[in-house]
Amino acid sequence: MTSFFGAALIMLVASAVALAAYAATGDPRVRWLALHLALLGGVSQLVLGAGQFFVCAFLTTTPPRRALVAAQLALWNAGTVLVAVGVTVIGTWAVDVGAMALAAGLVAFVGSLHAMQRRSLQRARWAVRWYVASSACLGGGLIIGVLLARGTGWSHGSLLGAHLALNVAGWLGTAIVGTLHTFIPSLTSTKLRFEGLQGPTFGLWVGGVLALALGAAFASDTVVVAAWASLAGGAGALAVNVAASVRAAPIALALPARLIAVAQLFLLAGITVALVATANHGSAEPFVGRARGPLTNFLLIGWIGMTVAGALLHLLAVLGRIRNFRNAIPTARPARDGAFVGLAGTAVTARALSYASGFDVLLTPATVVVILGAGLLALRILALAGRAARTGRRRLQPQ
Repeated sequence: MTSFFGAALIMLVASAVALAAYAATGDPRVRWLALHLALLGGVSQLVLGAGQFFVCAFLTTTPPRRALVAAQLALWNAGTVLVAVGVTVIGTWAVDVGAMALAAGLVAFVGSLHAMQRRSLQRARWAVRWYVASSACLGGGLIIGVLLARGTGWSHGSLLGAHLALNVAGWLGTAIVGTLHTFIPSLTSTKLRFEGLQGPTFGLWVGGVLALALGAAFASDTVVVAAWASLAGGAGALAVNVAASVRAAPIALALPARLIAVAQLFLLAGITVALVATANHGSAEPFVGRARGPLTNFLLIGWIGMTVAGALLHLLAVLGRIRNFRNAIPTARPARDGAFVGLAGTAVTARALSYASGFDVLLTPATVVVILGAGLLALRILALAGRAARTGRRRLQPQ
């Protein structure tokens, strides 16, 4: 897990640098690069590391072999860099090679999950099923991405829309939704309240992703509306379990739990915006119309951003604790943590409303709050990562 998290943090820092360059230049290729590094290089490697960590813990088995972990890291980072260079500088051959490296890394990831399942005496199918489904979505997204890079003609609909559906909602979304069924109970010291909802959540979410990709590829407004409705059902079922765990928590919730719980409200808000916009103005509206701004704020900043930040805060603290039991897990500070999450949530909502209503006076102060909040979280995450890394080096020194 440490190696994946370290590589992901490097990619996220590189993404922040690219985002600053985009702010200075306005070059759309640099904006794409920032998103590529953040989502495929950063968040995706968190999925790879956390997925194997949670499956290993849930199945009570031995972790993946170091050689297999090293292969995944090498393939994923090489693929990410090659695709980035291919799209922005070199050309399609680098994109082809990068996509093949990513596909090989994906196969190694799924193979690692199945190997842990075979070694375990326990049978916990849900521990692996979400990640296998998310990997299958990314496999489809990679194929479409190569076609897009080659400039393949497609007159039936939007290949880009299908690509985004499979990569963001399919790969990242399915992994996040699946992980939270284990992670939220762990953060709140509870058990999953409605275990029977996990099956319907899986069906609604994965079915919604596939319908969204098909509807976008073939320009079917009816299919896309059904897809957003299915995703809303899956997000709602997840929210029921998240709310149940939060309510049943026997202790005050720490900052990571608060961030992740609030983030799921933004998931519901984003999907609702997309559903209403599609029903009223067609399937392209959430991506190219006025709904694009609110959707981006709710899903990328509110949902993925706050979920990833909360997960990193907790998992890096746990990692530091595992490596040195003298390192304490940060304690909950309800007043401070609640105020921080409330302010961050309000700022994300204000940004979304400014795009939706044209009330631009909200945009600048809300953006400043979001940037400051993200900066504070980034500093805390880097401090926890540094502590875990230093602890690891000390343990390797001879006694």
